[in-house]
Amino acid sequence: MIKVMLWTVGLVGAFMAGTYWWAGKDLKVMDAAARAEAPGEFLQVTDGQLHYQTRGPEEGNVIVMVHGFSTPGFIFEQNAEALVGAGFRVVQFDHFGRGWSDRPDGPYDEDFYDRELMDVLDGLGLVEPVGLVGLSMGGPIVMAFAGRHPERVSRVFLFVPAGLDVEGDSGVAAALVKLPVVGDWIWHVFGRGILLGDPQYDESALEPDNRLQGDVTQQMDYRGYGKALLSTLRNFPMSKREILFSAVAQKTETPVTAVFGDEDQTVAIASAAELVALIPRAEVRIIEGGTHGLNYQRHEEVNPMLVEWFSQAVAD
Repeated sequence: MIKVMLWTVGLVGAFMAGTYWWAGKDLKVMDAAARAEAPGEFLQVTDGQLHYQTRGPEEGNVIVMVHGFSTPGFIFEQNAEALVGAGFRVVQFDHFGRGWSDRPDGPYDEDFYDRELMDVLDGLGLVEPVGLVGLSMGGPIVMAFAGRHPERVSRVFLFVPAGLDVEGDSGVAAALVKLPVVGDWIWHVFGRGILLGDPQYDESALEPDNRLQGDVTQQMDYRGYGKALLSTLRNFPMSKREILFSAVAQKTETPVTAVFGDEDQTVAIASAAELVALIPRAEVRIIEGGTHGLNYQRHEEVNPMLVEWFSQAVAD
């Protein structure tokens, strides 16, 4: 009986090791040669080379756009274009582990993302308060930063912000991938398929102007992308982060607005009411029929809100 058990464990271990190797055998390294293909520029900051792009008039008020969990900075293309057209200076960057940025080891936790955003501001010499746009996971990143460093933030705009009520964040699948060893294997072998199975990435029914303006799969071809996402899942909770929102309400006067979609399958619409309860001064709008990709899929509707919000700061 013991021999059978040992054989079974050995076979399972060999299977897991083999499939783990197979899933990663063709992954490339994010090095100088790879970065040479990237648009924009790079900053050498605390945790490595960070990819960014800056557009708009140099004298324009600065807005820094903080993307979400898995899609890099190009997810903001339609929004950035509108802001630049309105005279703003816009900074888009790829989180570490995503896009063309390095894939450092270590916990991708609140301190990590706070340091990353501060390094962007300091590295670009942005000493005056800036506007921050947070999308999905970028929402709690921005709110944590605004609560910690209110002197660096003029106002905040949130697209479908995570941090409050997120679908599936506490489900069985989420619990499995957070397990050591087993979770690493599941995510490494099946993670790409899980991500691409997100209905947000089915753009067949969308007009070209309403689609992602970049290839979301390209970043997946480089080592460290899946590992960075898994570390984020394990170290940066996507829900029940009420303390981040209440801190901004209680400790700062930072103006906040947020846009939600009532058909979002990722961030539950209940988050809208929760946000208002935590930050009574916040302006919240709900896009009827809006999904998690509303910032670009419905950009013709939301861009005027975005431009108006930051134009108020110019007028003040």
